[in-house]
Amino acid sequence: MKHACFILFLFSFWLGIALPAQSQLTVTGRITEAATGQPIPFANVAVAGKPIGTQADPDGRYQLILRQPADTLLVSAMGFQAAKLAIDPTKPTQTVDISLAAATATLGEVTVRAGENPAYRVLRLVNDRRKQNDYRRANAYEYQAYSQLAISITDMARPFRERRAVRAVLDALKQKQAPGTVVPDSAMVLPVFMSESVSKLYGRREPQRQKEHILKTNINSVGLTDDSFVALFTGAGFSTINFYQNAVGIFNKEFMSPLADNGRGAYRYFLADTAQIGQHTCFGIDFDPRNPRDLVMQGRVWIDTVSYALVQIDATIGPQANLNYINQVQIEQSYELLGDSLKAWLPERTHVVVSVGEVVKNTFGATVDYLTTVQEAVVGQPKPAGFYEPEIETAEDRNESSDQYWQTARQHSLGADSTRNVAFQAMLDTVRSVPLVKAYTRAAAFLSNGGFLSVGKSVQVGSLFSGWAYNNIEGHRLRIGARTTNLFSRRWLLAGYVAYGTRDKVWKSGWEVHYIPTRKPLTMISLRSSYDLEQLGLRTEDVADNPFLTYVNRFGHWPRAYYQEETSLSVQRDVARAFTQTIGVRERTFRPTFPFAFRMPVDDTTLPTPSVGYVTDEVFLETRYAPGRLPSRRVNSRRIRRRAGETAPIVTLRYTHGWYHPDNNRAQVASYDKWQFDWSHQLRWGVLGRMQYTVQAGYTPSAVPYPLLQVHLGNPTPVYNRNAYNLMNPAEFVSDRYVSVAAEHKFEGALTNRLPLIRRWNWRTFVEGKVLWGSLSAQNRRILAAYDPAGQPIAPIRSLGSPAGRNVPYVEVGYGVENVFRLLRIEALHRLTYRDVPQATTFAVKVSAQVGL
Repeated sequence: MKHACFILFLFSFWLGIALPAQSQLTVTGRITEAATGQPIPFANVAVAGKPIGTQADPDGRYQLILRQPADTLLVSAMGFQAAKLAIDPTKPTQTVDISLAAATATLGEVTVRAGENPAYRVLRLVNDRRKQNDYRRANAYEYQAYSQLAISITDMARPFRERRAVRAVLDALKQKQAPGTVVPDSAMVLPVFMSESVSKLYGRREPQRQKEHILKTNINSVGLTDDSFVALFTGAGFSTINFYQNAVGIFNKEFMSPLADNGRGAYRYFLADTAQIGQHTCFGIDFDPRNPRDLVMQGRVWIDTVSYALVQIDATIGPQANLNYINQVQIEQSYELLGDSLKAWLPERTHVVVSVGEVVKNTFGATVDYLTTVQEAVVGQPKPAGFYEPEIETAEDRNESSDQYWQTARQHSLGADSTRNVAFQAMLDTVRSVPLVKAYTRAAAFLSNGGFLSVGKSVQVGSLFSGWAYNNIEGHRLRIGARTTNLFSRRWLLAGYVAYGTRDKVWKSGWEVHYIPTRKPLTMISLRSSYDLEQLGLRTEDVADNPFLTYVNRFGHWPRAYYQEETSLSVQRDVARAFTQTIGVRERTFRPTFPFAFRMPVDDTTLPTPSVGYVTDEVFLETRYAPGRLPSRRVNSRRIRRRAGETAPIVTLRYTHGWYHPDNNRAQVASYDKWQFDWSHQLRWGVLGRMQYTVQAGYTPSAVPYPLLQVHLGNPTPVYNRNAYNLMNPAEFVSDRYVSVAAEHKFEGALTNRLPLIRRWNWRTFVEGKVLWGSLSAQNRRILAAYDPAGQPIAPIRSLGSPAGRNVPYVEVGYGVENVFRLLRIEALHRLTYRDVPQATTFAVKVSAQVGL
């Protein structure tokens, strides 16, 4: 979702359209007694033939928002005769006041004694039977899903509407309006994106397996043509909403489900009247949040009176929730009973409407509308375990479908609602035809692509963000690069760059070629070559998937920089479910710009002449376990995106065997081995927040120059770096064996939401801690020379566990607030050990920027 906010930010400089918002019908009114005219509080208002309704407030007033065609209202209240009234489905807004006659039945005396809330009994039975009612608890299930995602710009402010680019769009669209139609500027809606997809989904419980086969996709948008954009909203969790779980994952946040085991701590429940939902008689239970600023909802659930299964839920995340940019989220989900002997309830229809506020003041809001429907559902027919590989599969012809295919798919999946996107699609076509929109579309694509400019359809040049930098070694660094897109080839990806420093007057360059022989399973062969300046302890490849860190780390003072020439060949393949295997070879040269020299290890006591640079040749093998992985925007990316709700850890094991020799003497060769382990896991605790922890370990039993060991990453800058030790100096500690644990808990407003003075600011507190154990063997200390060949003294290296270090781990802790001005993270950090080391920083306050909900 944060990517969507960024894209909306780009549109905030120019977009606009005129489309009457007629897909929504709003009915308001007041319910009173026919005899006295007094209001009837909490009367029930429903739509005939549809599972839609609301309840009047204590003053008898009601508001009903309909997104489906309707012509009749049903009104009822205890002690009054039910009424049926007609409404006009052609009027978008109307007022219908209702008078109810008193019922003729006379009630006898009733004695009321306080007892347990009757809603609690129903909810207990729901929890007791969730295993048999939740379709995901069945031994197997499968269904076909049609999904539709639409993004519209709404509520355009007057200063924004008066911009030249927006006026050009509005004028073009007014020419398309029917004669006599007048739509005020304040009511205009701008469609900017629509996607459709048809998928087949499969699941199995034992062994647990899931598979999604994306059959067809269709995208119509202003400036967004990459179908991977759909995956951004798949990751938002819309398609995986399951209220039987204690926490519902949306926008990568955990909202407390109203059906949660411990829901009483977050919600107040009220048992309302029973209602007929389809063929099922249901209890209606209203739920209200105890603290609306928590990650909770408000609404009503309908529970089947026979099976105690969830039949329908209408839930709203209100504007008070601790979310950025989101004014409101409306969720409507209805369930269908499947199976004869093995009964399960499947969500047949899920509709989510997200109202986004102004990202930039005096611009506009937006609406994200997601709808999915389910057909051809089957439960209790498991398939062989091998069938579920790969977990996510895309059809080769998914983008090749006729208009007739999509018309049929919409009619089959949406029925009467299938026409809801006709005007939307037509307006998108009109917007794209405006010349100014075409120019701004290219500018928006340039920024959203990371600063790459398209040259033709198959090549991009850039990146703007890495075009210039300044540091003490290179001076002004100028860089330009290029890469191919999927339109060049779906099997070949090419990229390259050249750079030049005005101070060192050295040309740098790099290129890479990726070939994908098969996608089922995904196999990729990569060949890379480069010559560039690197920092000891921070290599470019370590931040390659973060353009901001790549850009920032090219600036400043580099105390231990070196020139590196590298050539590598690797093969990566998805060998099994969630497992990726990589094997490769590479050669690297190390030529330092700082005083450095080492001695080759020997068996006798004679120390050879020290050398400055060296060359390494390596063979490496990596195994990675990442369940729930989603397709990456670029297949050569190492960043892992996973489906919403996935809680399994990501585990990586890497082994390297290498040889090194002085760069001026190939006859002296020594070998070495390296083992590295990484475990990353996120624990989600609902309204109490979430914890992310990482465990890393490494072991190098061989004698090697210390740049080949683990040079722990320090961060002397005032900007916080999540991957570094932020109170450690650069290259302060070196280890040939180490274990580290880093943990961060984000309370997601669980504390600040309860503080009257600051809860309105939507600040969120967090705490973190990092612990590092390490040591350096005597053989690795021994090969470091005291002076380089030029006679310059070499700075000694320090290790954890040395006599000066008192044999204790390095520890730093931090705490602070994030979401300050919806952007800043401010953290106070304390260094708890090695405080007496020269130039040690024991306390600091660091700032970083982050954009998110």
